[in-house]
Formats: sequence, C-alpha cells, structure tokens
Amino acid sequence: MIDEITSLMQEMIRNRCINPPGNEMRSVHTIERFLSSYGVETEVFESAPDRGNLLAVLKGSGERPSLMLGPGHVDVVPVENENEWSMPPFEGKIQDGCIWGRGAIDMLYIVAAQTVVFAHLYSEGFKPKGDLKLLVVSDEEIGGELGANWMVQNHPDKVKVDYLVTEAGGEPIGPKRLSYIYGEKGTAWTRMLFKGEEKHGSAPFKSNNAVVTMAKAIQRINMYQPPRDTTIIKPLLKALGVGWFTRTLMNQPLLLGFMLNQLSKKNQGDASFIHSLSQMTWSPNVCRGGAKTNTIAGTASLDVDVRVLPGQDEDYVREHFRKALGPLVQSIEINSMEPDEGGTFTAGTLSDVSSPLVELMDSVIKELRGPEFTLVPMISPGATDCRFFRSAWNTQAYGFAIHDGSMELATLYSLFHGTDERVPIGTVELTAKGYMELARRFLS
Repeated sequence: MIDEITSLMQEMIRNRCINPPGNEMRSVHTIERFLSSYGVETEVFESAPDRGNLLAVLKGSGERPSLMLGPGHVDVVPVENENEWSMPPFEGKIQDGCIWGRGAIDMLYIVAAQTVVFAHLYSEGFKPKGDLKLLVVSDEEIGGELGANWMVQNHPDKVKVDYLVTEAGGEPIGPKRLSYIYGEKGTAWTRMLFKGEEKHGSAPFKSNNAVVTMAKAIQRINMYQPPRDTTIIKPLLKALGVGWFTRTLMNQPLLLGFMLNQLSKKNQGDASFIHSLSQMTWSPNVCRGGAKTNTIAGTASLDVDVRVLPGQDEDYVREHFRKALGPLVQSIEINSMEPDEGGTFTAGTLSDVSSPLVELMDSVIKELRGPEFTLVPMISPGATDCRFFRSAWNTQAYGFAIHDGSMELATLYSLFHGTDERVPIGTVELTAKGYMELARRFLS
C-alpha cells in the first residue's frame, strides 16, 4: 500500500489546501477519485464554496461497535517563508527517507493511510461486524466549523460512531514507550482591544497611546503564572524515564516551575511539552495598532492563543486575564475572536484511558514494533476534531499512529506547523499496517 499512500500524499501536498482560505475540495476530490477506482461509493458534502467533507461507509452486521477512520483533515497551515525550507513545501518531494511538505505530518500521511486501508478492506470483501466509516474533513486548522463540527451538526445520523482513531499519537516519549492520545486541551482564542487618543506623533508626552498600552498588557500576560495542575503529567513523567525523586518533585505544583527551568537546560522540548500539559497556556501572537508613523495610535488589538485543560471554562480564562492585567483591565475590551477565525470556545475533552480499542492498539504496537514496547496515555496540548464527537456522543476517540523511531520527540514536535515539515516513510508504512490490523480485529 505504501506506493498508493505516498502518491496520495504528494497530490494532497501539491493541492495547497492552505487554511485560510482552505479550498479543501481539491483534496476531497483527490480522495474521491482514488476510492472510486476501487469501486467505493462516497458522499461529498459541500459546507461552503470550494470546501467540504467526504464520507464512505462499509456497513456492518451490528454485532460489534462502530469504528471510524478519521476524521482526517486535509487543510494545512500557511508557510511563512518558503525560502527557509530545505525542500519546496508544496511539491511533496521524497528525500532522506521522508516525504516533505506542508501537511505531511499534520496530518496528510494519516489521511492517506486511512483512505488506502479503507479501499483495500473494501476490495478484499471485508465483512465487518460493526460499521466501518471513513471521514475526511475540512477546516480543522481554524476550528472545524466547516468540517467535523459541520458534519456532526448537519449529518449526525451519518457520522455518529462509537469509536474513532485519528491524529496523532505513536511518538517515542520514552524508552520503548509510544504515546496514544486520549484527550486534549480546549481553545479559547481571545482578542483584546485597546483604545487610545490620536494625536500628532511629534508630541508623545503623557499621550494615551493604544500601542503602548498593548505592549504593557503583553508584558503582564507574559509574566503571569496561571495555576498548575500535575494530574495529567504523572504518567508522562514516568514514561519519559524521569527518576523517582525528580518525578516526586515535579508532581508538586508549587515546585514544578523550578523543575521545568532545570529540565529546560537539558531538554527544552520535553520541558515545553510538560509545561503545556500542566496548566492553561496563553501566547500573545498577533498585534495590530496604529495607522501612520506620525500619528499616535488611537486603537490596537492583540490576539492571544489560549489553551485550557479539561474542566477549565471561559470564566476561568477571563478571571486569570483580569488578574494578569491588574489595573490595565479597566481600559481593555476582552472578547473571543470571531468564529470564522477560530474563536469559538471549545472545552478540553477526555475519552476513557482504557478501552477495548486501547487494548488492541497496545497489542498492535507490540506486534509491529516489538513485544517490549508499550503505550502511554497522553492528552494533546492542541485541539483536534475529536472534541466534537466526544461532546456529541461520548465517542471513545483516540489519536493513534506508529512512528518508526527515526526521529526524536523534540524533532517530531518541531515539525508540526514548522519549517521542513516531513514524515518518515517508515512511519507511514507502520501506521498503515496499524490501521489495517485495528480495523480487521476490532470489527471481526
């Protein structure tokens, strides 16, 4: 199957489904044509012009729970500077044992693998005891409102499912230990608006400059420490091989900050990841202000990427923004960003840490990577489309793939939305084999 998966990936990379604006129908039709070549019937749902989703179903006898491959999103994030890449980001070149391109690891290799696995199961006459569904979607990178959530809201009878497997998982987080994702943080993207008074830029003394106020707010946000919670990081620390004494210290919320600073001197990637799973995080990423160099800014705005742990809501976010901003808060308007910009609040969600599908995933890992390998439960610091299915039907949703071990954890995480995004062909092959075994065994 690897040649078919590679070819599909390359075409989707070349389709440039950059969100915004998306144009995901390019890759939806690519997948539709591939499945049609195997005789698979599909439904394509247009959620907006040039944007949509694809569903294929292999009906089961009803003796087993239903399983979905997906939702797999075909939209990708923009590339800020193509000249910084070692390979062109939208050509899908194969080099050094990897497939290179924007979206390769997030998550076109998974979409391609699941599509090819579904087609091969159909062609071999597989008779599942539960429905097997393949769902390909748009718009995940800006909130999923035209993708997975649109399908859940508009076609719930078609996409309701008991179990699903999607991105990401399979990362080497410790010796002989690979991750699977059973939950995720939520999002609360926030826009702050600052009001100043326009005056001539040559007379700034004691002026009310909106950009200056914004700069002060950014500094306060950057310095503020939200409460820490070590509940989720405990199994991760053990999997990373952290010693008992160090682990005990890091499991104390009051000591975690100091321990993360120490860890960052040795491994910045691990420290950053543990930090993200132990608290609400916010990152002020987009600033706008002023209209002309010789005019004191009358308005400014700041967009903040906010990620919340399961159980933290919008009131929690606003409370800590108020604490961080102190007296500045009186002059700042704090809003959610617009829904079409990813501003819809989504809570953190969790599936069961242990389930029949998780047990099967662990068995497949042992067969494909070795009997000494084991799975470790983790939650994702970023949001995925799983949240819509968990919220709607308590679907047991998991991120699962199988990395081949050729890249360290820090390197892997740097490739998501990063320069030189790529995925090892060995990872693609192992992941496809894993999905094939999961579907056959879970539904037989």
